[in-house]
Amino acid sequence: MTRLIALDVGEVRIGVAVSDSTGFLASPYTTLHVSRDEAQTWAAIAQLIDETGAEGLVIGLPISLDGQIHAQGQRVLAFTERLKEHIHVPVTFWDERLSTVEAQRLLAERDQYAQGKGNRRGRQGSPGNQSKQGRTRHFQRSKRRQKGHEIDALAAAIILQEYLDSLGTNHGGR
Repeated sequence: MTRLIALDVGEVRIGVAVSDSTGFLASPYTTLHVSRDEAQTWAAIAQLIDETGAEGLVIGLPISLDGQIHAQGQRVLAFTERLKEHIHVPVTFWDERLSTVEAQRLLAERDQYAQGKGNRRGRQGSPGNQSKQGRTRHFQRSKRRQKGHEIDALAAAIILQEYLDSLGTNHGGR
């Protein structure tokens, strides 16, 4: 099996996942910002393909629940056609239906588990003041931004894992 990379293409960010060299396990890898200068985006994706040694690219294609490809799906198809001119690996589309919802669910479960562990440790609060409240608001915005990045990379990992699992099923579990 070869190493694959997957993209969850959005308008602002692109989640990236990579498989292990056996093609068994997909893992979140990073998140790219979509640049207004598409050349930067193409270069960043080509660099990720090179640095991971990927021999194929799986791109999540948003297909609606009624099986149609609507506006976002059309944007992903057009994006991919332009991207193909800048990369040297084959591209496969994979139905990404509900991958972001699943990623959000998994992160929420992780956060609930982590909060439960933190509460058992008996954290102690410190008295708040104006500057601490400002820092807390900044920290909360940063955490929301970070969570968006996590969701995008995790959604790409879900897309890639589903694709890898389908290969195992189609090939008798080889």
